[in-house]
Amino acid sequence: MAIPIRLLLANGNNEIDLVAQSIDMSVNRNISAFPTPNNALQRFAVDTNTPSIKIDINGIFTDDEGLNVDSGSTVNLDSVPMRTAINFGALLPTDRNNFDRQGLLGILTTSLINSHWNIQEPNWISSGDIPKGQSNTISLLARVGSNFEEASDDTEELDVNPSILFKSSNNYSGVSTITVTPSRTTVSYILSDVINIGDRLTKSDGTALGVVQSISNNDITFTTSIATSLSTNDEIHVSLRVFNHIGEEVGFADYLIDDPTVDDGDTAKYTLGLTAVNAVEIKQGFTVTINRAPEILERFRNQCIKIIPSYWLENPPASNLMNDSSMSISINPYAPSLSSDITPRVGIRLVFDLNTSYSSSPTILRTARLVASNVPGALGNAANYDAIINLPIKDIDTATNPASAMAEQVKNALTLSGTVANASISGFNPDGDKTLASAFTVTRNGVLVTIEQKYKPDLEIIHPSSLSPDLTDLFSKDLEFHSAGSTPTQSKKSAGDKAQDLIGLVSNANRNTDLLRGIQIPYDSLVNSSGLTGVARNFFITFGQIPTDKKKSESNSTAASESMKDLTLGMSDGGTGDESPDKWYERILKSVGLEEVEAIFGFLVGAAKDALWITLSQNGADGGNSGGIRIIPEKLHVRYDAGNNYYAFDLELLASDYVIGV
Repeated sequence: MAIPIRLLLANGNNEIDLVAQSIDMSVNRNISAFPTPNNALQRFAVDTNTPSIKIDINGIFTDDEGLNVDSGSTVNLDSVPMRTAINFGALLPTDRNNFDRQGLLGILTTSLINSHWNIQEPNWISSGDIPKGQSNTISLLARVGSNFEEASDDTEELDVNPSILFKSSNNYSGVSTITVTPSRTTVSYILSDVINIGDRLTKSDGTALGVVQSISNNDITFTTSIATSLSTNDEIHVSLRVFNHIGEEVGFADYLIDDPTVDDGDTAKYTLGLTAVNAVEIKQGFTVTINRAPEILERFRNQCIKIIPSYWLENPPASNLMNDSSMSISINPYAPSLSSDITPRVGIRLVFDLNTSYSSSPTILRTARLVASNVPGALGNAANYDAIINLPIKDIDTATNPASAMAEQVKNALTLSGTVANASISGFNPDGDKTLASAFTVTRNGVLVTIEQKYKPDLEIIHPSSLSPDLTDLFSKDLEFHSAGSTPTQSKKSAGDKAQDLIGLVSNANRNTDLLRGIQIPYDSLVNSSGLTGVARNFFITFGQIPTDKKKSESNSTAASESMKDLTLGMSDGGTGDESPDKWYERILKSVGLEEVEAIFGFLVGAAKDALWITLSQNGADGGNSGGIRIIPEKLHVRYDAGNNYYAFDLELLASDYVIGV
């Protein structure tokens, strides 16, 4: 009796159904056993629990007889919807930033500021990418046009630990609260005008005192006892704070010096030292600010997000529009001017409103419509056809988690009720529905918004960029991710077709798409059956700290017909895991929390350098029953004897939970 088995590809969707004549599974625990001198430990064995598991399958390929792909026997292609994910953690910080150093500017004279608050240039440009937690130095260039762009005596070292213009009132040692007095008498100022909670204070030589927990009149309370003693009249200094391009705090500045090998008049190169490794990601070519949190919200002015229903991507609602872009060069709320080679597609446009509080709900400003031919300049410009939704974001940077708040606003906008297209334009599916609910399924998890298209085009289509160009230029290219949809394919295949499929997949595989990564081998289980006949279950193996009862057949309650779970396992510390494009969303939505976001779209950067050491995440450190066995193909042998109408094959598989490869 033949045994039906199923091989699963790394993308988590495609599968190969095979008929096996025999299956051999071998487990080698790799035990070392040896006697000990003088029989001290009698016969001693070392068991490191590192078994190798091999599966040998022998079977045949036969011609399909009126069968199609969907009924088994070969690659089964399921229908997959188009999806778009937008990472708002790459646009806004995930923690509210209360930093404000501007109060001093309205109190002290310019000369006093320049003498004692000597960071005359707050904006710098990073000359390299630095993943989170990787370095305590940042290579910088001065912005074009600044006084520090060219190397000179004035650029040698800039003060990043200026005096706060207060001095110690007494001798202090081992205390958490000190009292200070103003060290200048020519002007009047108070302590709260100069420092902020969270500031790192130092002595004049840069020796750390501690981090400010609270301020009361002229009293400073630190989070811990001061790290070094103070004498009366010692000047108090502050380590200036450093921020990345989206306003996340990188850390405290320790020093800022230029490269002494650069000749005067040439482009100066700088090194910014931090008191610890960078707390957030730094991106090459983007702004690094010192002593000033960047103005983020203003960058959203006259910008937008544009989502195009998949039905309109396949069937443009206006015949006179080009199909190569969703965005114009210059976006404004209604009628942007277009270059000669780019005409946007008609879609749903979310326009950022900086004048209305983010606590207000989004509203539909205009439904999508066709444009009358007698309107000058209207035809051919899809921006005039768009549905427009107003997206209030005023003061969203004051939210507890600005990125999460922005994601919530976008989700709310794309789930509004009511029609968003008028009678003059087609709907979002063949039935003519014109509500957002008929076009998209929108979910939010933390700072990520995932938009899943409901209509599935006949051909694979990928959504163009959904963000206006200035947003990607100002923040990052790694803001959004798009996956194409696919539709079922039906055809009959010969035995030779099936042999070619398997040969092609084994001989050249991509780890993220078409590598064989799972196998489901059914067996009849009586222990889980309520009757006299068995129920179909799939063999499984485990690893890690799994209880004994979870390794045995009693715990195998997963029906053989169910899809294999956890086919792809993720990694921590920026590792890639065994991911595929179709599993990308699942990994992201499970891993991103409400309070913190990593460099989601740049997670491969850090992993590439250290690909040979991998730390499993705490949640993925143990593996139980996933409804199958994670494998990797080792060897394939295909045999054909002349005159036969079948091919015989031998397939050798090795159990493997994680894969490092191309």
